[in-house]
Amino acid sequence: MYWWLNIDRDSGEIVAPNATSFSTADIWDYLGDDGYRCAVLNVPMTYPPSKINGTMVSGFGAAFDLDEEHEQSITYPPTFEDDLVEKYDWETQVDDVTTEEGLETAYKMIHSRCELLSDILAEDYEYVHLTVFAINALQHKYGDSEETTRAWKLIDDYLGQINTDDTLLMIYSDHGNSDIDHTFVINRWLLDNDYLSLSSDTASESSLETKLSERAYTALESRGISPKKAAVYARRVLPSSVYDAMLPSSFPISSAELVSEIDWTQTDALAFSQGPLYLNRERLGDRYESIREELQEQLTNLTFQGSQVLADVQPAEEVYTGPFVADAPDLLLSSSEGWEIYGGITPSAFESQAMSWTSGNHPLGILLLNGPGVDSRELSECSILDIVPTVLSYLDSPIPTDMDGAPLEAAFSDSVLSVSERDPIDTQSTKGKDMEDGFRDQLQELGYLD
Repeated sequence: MYWWLNIDRDSGEIVAPNATSFSTADIWDYLGDDGYRCAVLNVPMTYPPSKINGTMVSGFGAAFDLDEEHEQSITYPPTFEDDLVEKYDWETQVDDVTTEEGLETAYKMIHSRCELLSDILAEDYEYVHLTVFAINALQHKYGDSEETTRAWKLIDDYLGQINTDDTLLMIYSDHGNSDIDHTFVINRWLLDNDYLSLSSDTASESSLETKLSERAYTALESRGISPKKAAVYARRVLPSSVYDAMLPSSFPISSAELVSEIDWTQTDALAFSQGPLYLNRERLGDRYESIREELQEQLTNLTFQGSQVLADVQPAEEVYTGPFVADAPDLLLSSSEGWEIYGGITPSAFESQAMSWTSGNHPLGILLLNGPGVDSRELSECSILDIVPTVLSYLDSPIPTDMDGAPLEAAFSDSVLSVSERDPIDTQSTKGKDMEDGFRDQLQELGYLD
């Protein structure tokens, strides 16, 4: 797993990883193996849930509502799903939080997750992990506005109820947030520079209706109106026949639609939002390395109005190690401050506006610790990979030898962490499956596939 979605290079199709796509055991597997009872709540990409010593509630990636028919429960044990519905009115889908209804649903989801956490902490569990995913959607859509602040206050109220006299509390994020002023439309740039080819049907639709769509897009943008927001609003209020007539489906092309609109056999490169870029290795053949180097150089030196567009462009082998590097995106793009990378296609490769989010990912997240044995000090910058070894060592559970990261010994008093090693637990993995409509809709609602 390298992003929410991967590209199957053989077919050019999107593949969605899930819980079976990971080739190593999780922290709760190791803790359970040592006799610790665990509760894993709302962690993304844990569907289908696995059998653990305790309770699991799958998080983002379970692409259906619980009142819909579904093949497998989102919980282990399966009967716990009934408790989610009856006691917590559990919802799995994060709606469009730019609407009043979607915003209230996000607050409701945060409340239900925190209520479950409170009840779980009152029971006999040694390890509890809760992910509050809805705050991610709010932060991306609203930045540091009052809508996001309200959600953080709700979370803070629940955190304040945790007794840290006998409980180690760790609060961390996988990224921070930063403002977005400009958008780099990576697949438009690839199209303009002959690395990406649209299908013949899509290309032939570059007719009068597409030109009118481009002119309308440009006119809105020149007046400071977001064409994306205008289109979203139009879709809500207009009959579908009128919307389709005004905004031809062929252009602009959203990230969700892109794979079905390109000709993979004639395409050298394709990228997702946020920067994973895949090369068509079969098509490129002996030209693979030269094209990758060419793209890396061009993208590294890319500027717009004197501004550096990308902070970094790295080959996969400089980012990842291990046996699965060959499956990774061929290039990993990181945006410069104030820029986002958008995976759809718009009239221009450079947009002076945010396309889907107002707040993007910043590489620096947060880490807060409080509880028995924690020293009161400011930590130097560390890696999210250090979290799991720290928890294992805190609970006197050996660290598997194939695990990256190291215990954060500087955060604790002497002798609090017990560091030792063990052999890994054997697991099996798959590459995932074709992206289902429900999961596509989830990602689009959150802005990953706008």
